[in-house]
Amino acid sequence: MVEMEAPELDGTQLRYNDDSWELVGTLEVKQNGRLIQAKARQPDRVRGATGWLTYVLETPPASINPGNPTDITCELTEDGHGLTITRNQATDRYNLEKLQYE
Repeated sequence: MVEMEAPELDGTQLRYNDDSWELVGTLEVKQNGRLIQAKARQPDRVRGATGWLTYVLETPPASINPGNPTDITCELTEDGHGLTITRNQATDRYNLEKLQYE
């Protein structure tokens, strides 16, 4: 697992399971880039529950190299259920699959 920062995602809001979530800009790259987890919090809750939104690679085997995650840009689809990672001259698309509470 490699943790990296994606400041372009910080503060982005989306809805999942009838709750509002706000990304904090931290990503974890897992399973050789097949999974990306985005750290999120619930901004409308007093206690601010936190969790990880898990995005799964749409078309394996191409993916981020967890050993060299530099020079990438991240962008969410309008509904937040799709994540596009652009690196060098490749683009990978991920789909939101699940949420894990901390």
